[in-house]
Amino acid sequence: MELQLVREYGARPWDGVVVPLGEGDLEGYQGPWEKELAAVRASGRFAGKAGEIYRFSALTEGGLTQIFLLGLGKNWDLERVLDDCAKVYRQCQELRLGAVCTDLRGLEPQFTPALFQKAAEAAALTGYRFDKYKTVPTPAGIRTAAFLCEESERYEAALAEAEVSARATCIARDLINEPPTVLTPAKLAQAAQSLFEGTPVKVAVYGRDEVERIGLTAFLEVGKGSIQEPKLIVMEYTGAQGEKSRLGLIGKGLTYDSGGYSLQSSEFMETMQHDMSGAAAVMGALWAAQKRGVRLNVTGVVAACENKLSATAYVPGDVIRSMSGRYIEVNNTDAEGRITLADAVTYAKQCCGVDRIVDIATLTDGIQTALGNRRCGLFTNSRALAAQVEAGAAAACERVWELPCDENLRRVLDSRVAHLKNSAMGSSVGGYATVGAMFIKEFAEDTPWVHLDIGGTAWTTECEGIYTKGGIGFGTRMLYETLKEMEKEGQRT
Repeated sequence: MELQLVREYGARPWDGVVVPLGEGDLEGYQGPWEKELAAVRASGRFAGKAGEIYRFSALTEGGLTQIFLLGLGKNWDLERVLDDCAKVYRQCQELRLGAVCTDLRGLEPQFTPALFQKAAEAAALTGYRFDKYKTVPTPAGIRTAAFLCEESERYEAALAEAEVSARATCIARDLINEPPTVLTPAKLAQAAQSLFEGTPVKVAVYGRDEVERIGLTAFLEVGKGSIQEPKLIVMEYTGAQGEKSRLGLIGKGLTYDSGGYSLQSSEFMETMQHDMSGAAAVMGALWAAQKRGVRLNVTGVVAACENKLSATAYVPGDVIRSMSGRYIEVNNTDAEGRITLADAVTYAKQCCGVDRIVDIATLTDGIQTALGNRRCGLFTNSRALAAQVEAGAAAACERVWELPCDENLRRVLDSRVAHLKNSAMGSSVGGYATVGAMFIKEFAEDTPWVHLDIGGTAWTTECEGIYTKGGIGFGTRMLYETLKEMEKEGQRT
């Protein structure tokens, strides 16, 4: 989809025109369809309340044009603009309106560049589709989304940001939506190499023998049951030359998770390709960071493997050694992601020189029970680092909620034979999302750390707002905005 700024309504014929207005602002709006607008005003059918959409047709020089009056209510914020614009652009997509113009003149100058960015992102993200395996591709919707402004230069930087942010999210969505027969650990590694070819991001990929030599033995145990070779993917971006500080972004990279011997039900296995959504978010955010030249040093680490059931797979009752030297008693082979993250976190600390860590993972089902499917859980040992992630989440309009690292729940991980167990299997204490976070926290130790559990937000079964069925790419924009927030704070210190 092409996003563009225009100064004149007559720049080209439009299939659809979106007119966002605040509550009560229709009276002051002047458009090319004054006769139709007068009828709407007289009827009282459109008040401009938040989320309100009124559609009518107007005969223009280019033919019949669909006009959408979009209400934003009295108080506009980023999330309101993103959600409401997504609703109307979703209708435009369904009507196959190829060229759509959004007339912002009724909102200027109160419509800030940050609000504009959300409107542009809504247009781009509602246009996403993954149909490469369909015999007959989905008919195209919006191909050109233009924004009519009197001061277009005011929004040029915001438009560029929207294009990068939406593209990064779509990169993540494409990876998540690939079937597991296609996106194996090796193919995920190749995708990282292709994505960052010719960019400042250096990509290193390590196979089984090299990973064993480095010492990520717990990670290798998880992947033993699959014929697909595990891959450790390391992506290094140095955007702040001369700065020693470096952030570690750790993404869970299970390209398929059957649960192993702790077998999942077929209902859940059908979509377990999305268990690498954390890895996809890290890759998308790093792509956006280098594209915009964010002045920050970041290393992304993905321990990619499959969790399959076979004669060579690890089993409940195994005791495995982690890179940190701690031994783990496996009491649930379906709590595999935290084991791979434990080694990835240790690797980032010991081998990549990171001084703070954000990990993102489809870690638990319990987080969806707690927070639903549109808000992820945040756990931390550092309020300062958490505040930066929360600021990034707010800018991205990706909701987070901090949950406690409750030391009272740590005891359920106590093991009679090892340093700790990998799950609360057999316990009735609940708090399973917290227990999963506490496991990873054990390996983060004193390093400032944030864990994002996207177990409920990574996949959707319905088209809603900016989301299209399948992989959401949740966390991509949040991580990118977090990197920008860290860059700003670094410049202030």
